[in-house]
Amino acid sequence: MKNFSLVFASALAALAVTPLASATTVEVLGAGSSAMWQTAAIGAWKQLAGSGAQHYTVKGKCPSTGSTNCAQLHDLRSASILPEGGNLWVVWSADQSKVWGYLSVDSVVGNRSFFASPRVQLQVSSLTESTAGQQLISSSLWGSDAAALPAAVYNAINNASVTTAFTDIRPEDAKFAQSRAVSPLDTSTYSGLGYGTSANQLIGTQIFSAFSKAVANPVAFNISGSDPFTGQPVKAYTTISVGASPIVFIINRTNSHGLGNGAVKNIELANVQDLYNGTECNGVEFGSGAPNVPVKVILREPLSGTMNTTEFTNFRLRSTPNNSQEVGVDPPAGGDNNPLNKPCNAGGGSRERAIGTGEVVNTAVLNTADSIGYAFFGYGNFSKIAGTPSYGYVTLNGVDPIQHSYTNGELPTCTAPCPVTPGSSFPNLRGGTYRSWSVLRVVTDSAGANLTNTQALVTAMQENINSTVPDWVPFAAVGGDPGLKLYRSHYTQSGVAPNNGLGGQKESGGDVGGCIEHVGPPPGVLNCHQ
Repeated sequence: MKNFSLVFASALAALAVTPLASATTVEVLGAGSSAMWQTAAIGAWKQLAGSGAQHYTVKGKCPSTGSTNCAQLHDLRSASILPEGGNLWVVWSADQSKVWGYLSVDSVVGNRSFFASPRVQLQVSSLTESTAGQQLISSSLWGSDAAALPAAVYNAINNASVTTAFTDIRPEDAKFAQSRAVSPLDTSTYSGLGYGTSANQLIGTQIFSAFSKAVANPVAFNISGSDPFTGQPVKAYTTISVGASPIVFIINRTNSHGLGNGAVKNIELANVQDLYNGTECNGVEFGSGAPNVPVKVILREPLSGTMNTTEFTNFRLRSTPNNSQEVGVDPPAGGDNNPLNKPCNAGGGSRERAIGTGEVVNTAVLNTADSIGYAFFGYGNFSKIAGTPSYGYVTLNGVDPIQHSYTNGELPTCTAPCPVTPGSSFPNLRGGTYRSWSVLRVVTDSAGANLTNTQALVTAMQENINSTVPDWVPFAAVGGDPGLKLYRSHYTQSGVAPNNGLGGQKESGGDVGGCIEHVGPPPGVLNCHQ
């Protein structure tokens, strides 16, 4: 009788749901930066998927196995290219006719996934059809995850091609980062980092973490012309600016006699350069009253958009053209620093590599006393170390990256939703005085359905950002927010001539670390920070 009741109840439930559409269409399938992962999910669910929309999230590793990727990117161009796992969200309409998805990897992998010809595919474990979602985005923002992926949704996204790259850096800068990583090690200029033997090497040396088995995989791609693996044409693309986010230097303050002594509040540019290039890794670099203790300096992998933004806004400048976080780091071709765990030249500390924002925050800085790392701001990114005096952030050259002025240095928390007054977030980024930030962008086809669907998602993200979780400054003026009134000057990068994209012109060239300029009126350079 009990079994009969369950069957009968299921039949009644089936009659009550919206009839399923005959086909499921993938609207947007994104891959790339974690900086936009949550806000894209909320935009798709809240504004695009319609009444009764559902959602599902899952971490990189399936909970039932602990070692198998639940979702991963599969590059079809060579059997030698390893898959890239990451956290996945999926949103679908009530009738399952439309679906959106986004795998969080790094910016360069996101760009590679889009530009590869044929494009990289998303592979999803069949376990997701019987495993409950892991609620990686707060239920207060969008309710509970679905009990499993419906068959129609699973079939639509599994082996589907990426339509959109989400990236902290422009495609020209992403291509440059890949080429620089695999170029021969140059210990004079660090124009090549040695994770390969040629700028055109198809697959470079894996870059290992000092904290886990995580790796970064240098794999070639082109942003125009023909694909380096297959020779197939690379499709025309366009970029859409989404918003702007600051890089924040975070510290472990659990040692009251170390970086937690109360005097560590700021770091000057020259001193943070000393820490990250290994000149001296000691608390005295934080200025007057700071403790004389060894400091653990956490670096990121050279394929990271976060690493490249930090590199070219703080370390590798016109005034210090040969400086780099990678100074003294010799990959296998020239040394034994992979995984990186290297004593500094002085100060008693060391430099260690973490792969991905999550590992920087939730493993390296969380568990390492007197450590310093960096990441793009995000309430979700920093949630494990926010709202406690045991961890904090520092100003850079006396300028606060998050608030108008510095208080106790604790990272702010968000009980989602945590709305802000439009135009009030990140005042020093908006004003041009904070130096280390980048425009967040999406990359998609220059015409057609992928462009239309991606534009709709970007608009939804911008309209929701101030009312849900304000992780970044919206690029466009929306809902009473004036939007970002700054840009970074563009320059020739990866063979592409620059255009700042003003006045409706097509944006082109690199801009990571470019001069901060005001859109106007009046236009002009606010700060080159060089």
